[in-house]
Amino acid sequence: MAKKEYKIGNKYSTRELMELAIEESHKSIPEHTDKTDPLVGAIIATADGELLATAHRGELREGEHCEYTLIERKLVNMNLKGCVLYVTLEPCTDESRKKTKRGCSTHIGKARLSKVYIGVEDPNPKIAGDGIKAIRNKGIGVEMFPSDLQELIWKDNAKFKKEKELEALQAKLDEAKPQLSILEQTVVGSGITSFSDKAINQFVKESKAEFNYPSSDFNEWAQGLGFIEKDAKDDGFLPTGLGIMLFGKTPENAFPQTIFKVEINYGTGKPEIKDFKGPLVSQLPEIIDYVKDKGLKMTMEKSSGKREEIANFPFEVLLEAIANAVIHRDYSIEGATNYLYIDPDKIIIRSPGAPVYPLTLENLNRFDAPSLSRNPKIMYIFNQMHLAEQRGIGLRNMKHLPEEGFPLPSFTLKAGMLEITFGRTKEYIAEKVGLDNLDENDKSAILFIQTKGAVSRSEFAEHFGLNIKTAQRQLIKLKEAGVLKITGAGKYTKYEFSK
Repeated sequence: MAKKEYKIGNKYSTRELMELAIEESHKSIPEHTDKTDPLVGAIIATADGELLATAHRGELREGEHCEYTLIERKLVNMNLKGCVLYVTLEPCTDESRKKTKRGCSTHIGKARLSKVYIGVEDPNPKIAGDGIKAIRNKGIGVEMFPSDLQELIWKDNAKFKKEKELEALQAKLDEAKPQLSILEQTVVGSGITSFSDKAINQFVKESKAEFNYPSSDFNEWAQGLGFIEKDAKDDGFLPTGLGIMLFGKTPENAFPQTIFKVEINYGTGKPEIKDFKGPLVSQLPEIIDYVKDKGLKMTMEKSSGKREEIANFPFEVLLEAIANAVIHRDYSIEGATNYLYIDPDKIIIRSPGAPVYPLTLENLNRFDAPSLSRNPKIMYIFNQMHLAEQRGIGLRNMKHLPEEGFPLPSFTLKAGMLEITFGRTKEYIAEKVGLDNLDENDKSAILFIQTKGAVSRSEFAEHFGLNIKTAQRQLIKLKEAGVLKITGAGKYTKYEFSK
């Protein structure tokens, strides 16, 4: 991230203010010698982006949090109602501080800010999302930094993150055993022989794990991740729900929700419907191979001098979406399965469960959602097998679909199912916007604007080889139809996709 000059009183974009907060965090002054303090930066700006003040941890007093520095010191005499805070680390709560000190979330509420942009969730088990909840409970909007900026923050705070994760793990061990989820509970009637040797060895091979199976090294690894538990009756082990789902011979017997249904309908007869069962580590590669073979119609490319098969939809994008459905679904919803539908115009993937908090549909449809997982251990397994990314790359790849000639996908929530729809043809654009009278020029125009994000009249005219008046008529037509919206004014006027 390149450094730039920032001046109090100047106006900046949301992205620029986030980047400034990260730059400011690098000035943080450590407080302790026996543990790692986080690098934290914060800034306050007006709602329209005018920079009011910056602060970093320990700037004015040893150990003083930068949110407090801003609100109670630098800007104490200023009315901050409606202003916006940008901070790289989740603000602390009253409960996480000493009794004599208020948490930063309380100071934020007292200042009556309108919105808080937060870089990353605090891994400190005493906070770990409670700061976000406390701010929301005060009626203040909260949004997370985009995933690429989150990566920068975690890179700067790698040692701090590791220490807090160990603290969190120890805290869990010290707590009285809570009510376990179906993933954590041992499975009645199962034993170590319920595992599939083939599935485990497939994982070992593809992940290049440093243990063999069966072995004591495997037992130690699996127990550490919560895939098996010591059997209280003897020296053996019992598989947990998570272990059975990932590696069991027939997980669908205990967990029917692990079935993944695929329907392919190219209008040549009855739809081809197939249920994928078995351990998730084997199931996902099987789904991927099946969809690649049967689901994506292929064309032949001879321009290179060789016959090459090319899918008529970006396969890597679809692979990521399928993997996300398996990894991030809510497995506590027992009566629903993952579902993939493919026809010539569109691809639909349904996955049980709403977006994991604090993600929203708005985050997903802007393709800037931070990387969060409902099932981090499942994510870890597939990441080790090189079948999933842990950094939110999938969304960023989806955002670039218009550059490859495909409409942006859309996320919706229907009856507790998160649904993503990919358009495969320009005709799908007309279906998506709900208009039947779009001609080919209109569809090409929408696709171009999705690619660019926003275009001026002159950019549009230049791209399609039109004069300014003709370009203006086409843009106004789409605006009046509700497909586009106008931002800015005068020479700064831009047209954006609004559906």
